Amino acid sequence: MNYFSIYCKPRRLIKPKFIVVCSMLFIAAGCQNSTLRYDLNEQQKIYIHETTKNYGGLIELYKQRLQHSDSEDTRYKLAQVYYLSNDFEAAKRTLTPVLNKSKNDNLFSLYGHVESKMGNNDTALESLDKAIAINPKNGEAYNIKGIVLLKKKQYDAARYAFNLARENFYDENKVTNNLAMLSILNKDYNEAYKHLNILYKKGYRDQTILHNLLYTLVKLNKFQLAKSFCIGHRLSNDPEILIQELKQIEPIKAIKFNEITPAQSDNQKQYTTEKTTLKQISKTETVVKPEKKTNSQTVAKSEISAKLSNVAKLKTEAEPKIASQQATVSNSGAETSSVASKQNNQVNQTKTQSTILAVRSGEHEKFSRITFETENQLSKKQYLIEKISPTEFKLSFYDITLPSAGINYIINRISRSDRDFANVTGTLTAEKTLILQIKTKQKSIVKDFDAGLNSNGKAHCFAFDFYLENK
Repeated sequence: MNYFSIYCKPRRLIKPKFIVVCSMLFIAAGCQNSTLRYDLNEQQKIYIHETTKNYGGLIELYKQRLQHSDSEDTRYKLAQVYYLSNDFEAAKRTLTPVLNKSKNDNLFSLYGHVESKMGNNDTALESLDKAIAINPKNGEAYNIKGIVLLKKKQYDAARYAFNLARENFYDENKVTNNLAMLSILNKDYNEAYKHLNILYKKGYRDQTILHNLLYTLVKLNKFQLAKSFCIGHRLSNDPEILIQELKQIEPIKAIKFNEITPAQSDNQKQYTTEKTTLKQISKTETVVKPEKKTNSQTVAKSEISAKLSNVAKLKTEAEPKIASQQATVSNSGAETSSVASKQNNQVNQTKTQSTILAVRSGEHEKFSRITFETENQLSKKQYLIEKISPTEFKLSFYDITLPSAGINYIINRISRSDRDFANVTGTLTAEKTLILQIKTKQKSIVKDFDAGLNSNGKAHCFAFDFYLENK
């Protein structure tokens, strides 16, 4: 055999195999790259939806993932988002199929929280006890259990649960607030004030902390300090009337255990620290008799109701955090974060003050319409529509000035259209955000649009039409 045959023969045999092997490797590499690109794309979408609190987008992503592969982890994440969007029925429905075989303590903790929100406290306790049995160091489960026990008026057991939550390193500030609420329910206002003042000195300025502090000051008969505190934090346009109302309210009547807190409330900014108010809180105050209210002083009942709903409220009911994806997305993740940040900044910069001049409501054949007349044209970035449930809607208007008649005028005008509307309540936050809670008599949808100038051509009109789903 010559040298030519020795070297050429093997090559003829190896070449086809080599081509096949290489082709398989290229195909495999292509599939892996395609899968990787898909995963990164999904993670970026999740990141953006989490950053912007787009719960609807997250729900669709996790539902698509469930259709592709039904797993306990995906169900848990989907239920978390349903919980944050206040759709507790959907959260329960999502978790139920995996409860019997699950060993995930966080899943049982979330299920207990959902049952508690739905008013099923005994079922909630059973689920929380399962979570604790799986993981005795689950501080969040102890905290939620304490809240459920408070609702059942088992105060000693609730205190024990909160202390266990603290011992297992659950959020110290949330536990402190819950202990303050427990003290308020026990009418131990000095102890409640002590707990709340710790949080206040740390710089906490959310509505719950501020209103709980105001409530304890009133119950401690520190009326002058309560008045200055109310004015300093802009808690009411009529502080004396609010204080007089708070004097008459018992803690158990002020608490709304199953009140639905809209998810978007997380977007409201915390108050900045006012040094003068902080100094007043720190000083020892003398008892001052409450000033008599004059006949000229009036306040809308709706505002009082809104303020009282924040007193001793369980705001720290440990809203579950959406589990973030742990995979690292280096450059693309940074770019996504930058884009989301810019979008938020643009939204904030576009908000301009608008004055509501009038509100009208009426009934048409297929819908009921609410029309707002404003001094300046209302842009879509100055309001938000949230569907809390098929019959519950929340309208938020940012940086708003109310008409001279106040918020009660707006509520009365909307309530006149009673064919489709069952209930209307509202409040104006310290940040001048008008929040209207509207309950319809049947399942409805909302369509909004700019209706142009009014008949006089001096005001801009913006309409919200409530259609029944079956029409």
